[in-house]
Amino acid sequence: MTRYVEFHARSAFTFLEGASLPEDLVAACSQNEIPAMALLDRNGFYGSPRFHLRAKQMKIKAHIGAELSVADTPRVDAPNYPLLCASQTGYKNLCRLITTTKLRTPKNTPSAATLEELKAHSEGLICLTGDEKGPLARALQQGGAEEGRRCLKELISVFGKANIYVELQRHFDRE
Repeated sequence: MTRYVEFHARSAFTFLEGASLPEDLVAACSQNEIPAMALLDRNGFYGSPRFHLRAKQMKIKAHIGAELSVADTPRVDAPNYPLLCASQTGYKNLCRLITTTKLRTPKNTPSAATLEELKAHSEGLICLTGDEKGPLARALQQGGAEEGRRCLKELISVFGKANIYVELQRHFDRE
């Protein structure tokens, strides 16, 4: 029997997109016999400490990562790259990326890593293609299938073929 595992959850710390506290996400996993979950708050590990601690207490496998905005210039609508830490090196690299973007961006201004920074710190990271704000959906919306293929090739060049996973979502939105 295949069990469901959520790899792209956001907590209430990702304002306007996540609604549940990290501990509540773990409790829902336990109640529904979901063996693992990944928490990917936007541009930070905001809920990760509480999520990890509670998951450990409840014997749920906690996957840690973040949804990182990536653009050549900081902007509100930058694509969001869901990144999971596959190793200690991946965690360190994601910490570096988040810190770098936060240090150069004025407070209350959208922060974004550049693609070059992402390439330099991609070791140990797994990239999901994301939801409607992810790089693949954005590429498909802007240039159709050809742009989608180009996007996937670019992601593979950054993370390696074994570290890219295409997200499938059923949201009943025709687009």
